[in-house]
Amino acid sequence: MNTRRNKLWAALALTGALTLTTACGGDDDTDAQSGGPVTIEFRWWGSDERHQLTQKAVDAFEAKHKDIKVKVQTFDWDSYYDQLTTTMASGKAPDVFAVEIRRLGELGRTGQLADMGKLVETGDLNAELLKSGEVDGTVRAIPTGANTFAVMANTKVVRDAGVTLPDDTTWTWSDYQALAEEISKEAGDGVFGTQINFNDAYLATFAAQRGEKFYEGDKLGVSEKTVADWFETHLSLLGKGAPKADLSSEIGASAVEQSLIATNKGAMGMWWSNQLGALTTGSGEQVDMLQMPREEGADTNGMFLQPTMHWTISEHSKHKEAAAELVDFLVNDPEAGAIIGSDRGLPMNSKVLEGVRDQLPAADKQSLEFIEANADSLTAPRAYPDGAGEVPAMLERYGEEVIFARMTPEKAAEAFVEEANGALG
Repeated sequence: MNTRRNKLWAALALTGALTLTTACGGDDDTDAQSGGPVTIEFRWWGSDERHQLTQKAVDAFEAKHKDIKVKVQTFDWDSYYDQLTTTMASGKAPDVFAVEIRRLGELGRTGQLADMGKLVETGDLNAELLKSGEVDGTVRAIPTGANTFAVMANTKVVRDAGVTLPDDTTWTWSDYQALAEEISKEAGDGVFGTQINFNDAYLATFAAQRGEKFYEGDKLGVSEKTVADWFETHLSLLGKGAPKADLSSEIGASAVEQSLIATNKGAMGMWWSNQLGALTTGSGEQVDMLQMPREEGADTNGMFLQPTMHWTISEHSKHKEAAAELVDFLVNDPEAGAIIGSDRGLPMNSKVLEGVRDQLPAADKQSLEFIEANADSLTAPRAYPDGAGEVPAMLERYGEEVIFARMTPEKAAEAFVEEANGALG
């Protein structure tokens, strides 16, 4: 079990042992006792743009709720969970905070998260996506919005290479590789058909096409053979449809704004739907969304509806009702929906979505149309097993071992499955 997960569990165990009289969430009780507004703490991670949008929504909330003040706390992704577990261990968890689905299960199962179903109105929220916030049958988190992982295609790069995009309802992984290779060959030096991607959502989709779940209970559900075959698809693209290992690794570590599509140096890539705007803005070109290619003979594309992240309330908050007012505003109020837009995924409240639909940027409208067109096949995941937050980094690490020829796909798959199962549960 790795150091970071040990730290997380140690922090959670310590927090669970704290008495409920420990100061927790908000500054203290003096604001309420003095008759002044209640102060709640609100924490999230993200870019400067996300911080600015969310602060604007907070300002709008405070204007409507004069009796509640919101103290915001923002972090970058790399430090977010370390900071969160540290404050939990000290008994001062923020009242409202964001979590991703990979960490939701372990936080919810240790008694850190309040029962959101009793605090926030959920009647107009997408019922399928809402289930992703359940932990052992109780709603512990409210999804911020909807997302899906798909193939993005820079139409100018495709057109300049003299090829056409496929029928994405029928194309296969072989078609994807052949198209990427053809584009790399025809587009000229420095332009590629696609880029390598070790996102666990990609593997989950690949595995689902073979009838395998990524997680089964508290262990991996995906087989070693499927992981090995998935690593092999990356290896077979190197220097052909995608850059060689050095450049692929460099690009893979960069933000979406530096991706091949966004810099007009690549035709295709796999990204979350809420990243379409960044790809479009960066490239200045039309970027189309396509279904994921399929395994030969598969009866599903394996795609799913992903909660971008979740809003949660600390079980130990002294101001649960005020915290719930904030979450309710963020997910149910049209004003908040108009401010935040699709930064954390497309709004999952049907009334909010209809209210902002016409004001959505072109890329968001395109994402919405894609999700709606494929709604019948997009199911939402449930809370992952404890330790799932460590798995994406493992997958990335073993993927790097494969493309730099330090491990075969088979050996990397065997090692990944063993290490991942050792961290889960």
